Amino acid sequence: MSGLTEEEQITLDSYNKLAKPWSDGHLVYDSWQEDLVEFQKLLPKGSVLEIGCGGGRDAKTLIGAGYDYLGTDISDGLLTEARKNCPNGKFEQVSLYDLDFANSFNGFWCSGVLHHVPRERIAEAMQAIKQSIKLGAVGFIATKEGSGEKMMQDPKYPGDNRLFVYWQDEEFRDLLASQGFEVLKFTYRPLSETTKWLIYFVRLIG
Repeated sequence: MSGLTEEEQITLDSYNKLAKPWSDGHLVYDSWQEDLVEFQKLLPKGSVLEIGCGGGRDAKTLIGAGYDYLGTDISDGLLTEARKNCPNGKFEQVSLYDLDFANSFNGFWCSGVLHHVPRERIAEAMQAIKQSIKLGAVGFIATKEGSGEKMMQDPKYPGDNRLFVYWQDEEFRDLLASQGFEVLKFTYRPLSETTKWLIYFVRLIG
């Protein structure tokens, strides 16, 4: 497994420690339902890699939509929850940086993951994603709007301490373009003062 920065390791430790309450707290969440409809328009069928599957919430939706699904996560605690919550899903423990499925997948789903990646490693992360998907593959990315990088604690989860990296739309679009992705559709979805989603449907073009 590729080495993690100190902040990334603390974030992983938090997810492992809080896997069950965090997963239970995120199992009921329908903000991506309309996005799944759009995803299906762009990719009606095929194989989909979920990057950061968490507790398996979106796995159930993607499998139910008929995709050949594989979920990955670095957290063994979250994968334990995913296997309980979605027993018919296929899951593997692998770091985002170690993704290498030989350009196998027609699409990918990456919800709430890249905002835990330090800016200094984001290109590395995007290159790993590219190594696992086919040219022309369609992807869904949801990350958070804001500025800066900071360790944050959610009071709902005692002992929580995670790295959050925030982006502005223009700079994230520049990142995507530099990594060979074109933006097919964009949605801005502010839910609260601290959660303002930047949502991108992308296609790998180079």
